[in-house]
Amino acid sequence: MGFTTFIVKTTSPKGVEPGTPAFRGHVGQLEGWVSIFGNLILFVIKMVFGWMASSIALIADAFHTLSDVATSIIVLLGFKVAQKPADKEHPFGHGRAETIATLTIAILMAVVGIEFLKGAIDRLFFSDADIDVSIINRMFIGVISLTAAAKAWMAHFAYQLGDLIDSDALKGDAVHHKSDVYTTILVIAALIGARFGVPNVDGIMGIGVAVMILYSAYDIAREAIDDLLGKPASLKFIKEISTLAVSVPGARQVHDVVVHNYGDQRFISLHVEIDEATSPAVAHNIADNVEHKLAQDLDAQVVTHMDPVAVQGETVQLIRGILENSLSTFGDQFRVQDLRIVGEEPVESILFELPVPADCENKNELESAMHEALARSHPRAAVIIEFKSQMTE
Repeated sequence: MGFTTFIVKTTSPKGVEPGTPAFRGHVGQLEGWVSIFGNLILFVIKMVFGWMASSIALIADAFHTLSDVATSIIVLLGFKVAQKPADKEHPFGHGRAETIATLTIAILMAVVGIEFLKGAIDRLFFSDADIDVSIINRMFIGVISLTAAAKAWMAHFAYQLGDLIDSDALKGDAVHHKSDVYTTILVIAALIGARFGVPNVDGIMGIGVAVMILYSAYDIAREAIDDLLGKPASLKFIKEISTLAVSVPGARQVHDVVVHNYGDQRFISLHVEIDEATSPAVAHNIADNVEHKLAQDLDAQVVTHMDPVAVQGETVQLIRGILENSLSTFGDQFRVQDLRIVGEEPVESILFELPVPADCENKNELESAMHEALARSHPRAAVIIEFKSQMTE
């Protein structure tokens, strides 16, 4: 990232530090302006050469490049809106304006792709126009190849900036640039085909260009829609949250972790198990420490819910051991959480949660095995099991 880092540092306003909203806004707008100016230049080159050669594939590629200008403008607007602070109508800020910008990029790409698919089909089956092969020489192909190289650099630049600030909008713009590289390669193949007496290659490659644009639009839209609908955090990030939380003295186990992202703002809620003998004052202190730890290490706003669980005593250890032994026959992925026991001699109720994959097919077997195991040692106890969906990767 040497050259990219140099550009970012050189253009950053004085006093703007990495990790701040102002820095995020600067990086987003930097990518947007570079894309706008670069794409305008490439559009003119491709359009002029496409017109000179009467190539539908090259003209389609030119307008694909022009559509990148529109998407970059949307990126700029998205970042500008995203930097607005929270207000009465938007208490979590405006960070998802970036996601909306990403979805808008995908819609514009889809429109362009459909239009040029129609044009390419018309060229292939219904048009008598031919490419002017007289001007297609090495210099002509070389210039078009240079435009592909320029787009490859722009894609690399956009992706690095997107990775730097973890922005799907910039990564989406990078995908758009990258698709332009592939489409230009198809155009070059069409021009070479025409040069060697195979004019139909232009229409075929025009269809290929359109299909690649549509696929890129679908890929970007899917990610944006997932974000807007609230996709779960990765299992790796959930494990990171759990590891940090249980490093706080008094926090025994973590479950029901929920993460919401609003652009650069992250909100985390989680349940933390503590010894049921813990006093309210100490429990509150543990909760504060967990929230401070996660907020500091993960740059997030955090809310914790404390779950007092039975952790001491012979009865507790016996029941936990029975459950763990029963579950071990199904593999090592199952773990009892939020265990509560009502009554001592005799035990009246045994309540706990069991996280299982969303597509788990043996819930009934798991439930029967645990009921049977507990019935042998505590026949009078009511056993209440709550199955909770957990993420898998």
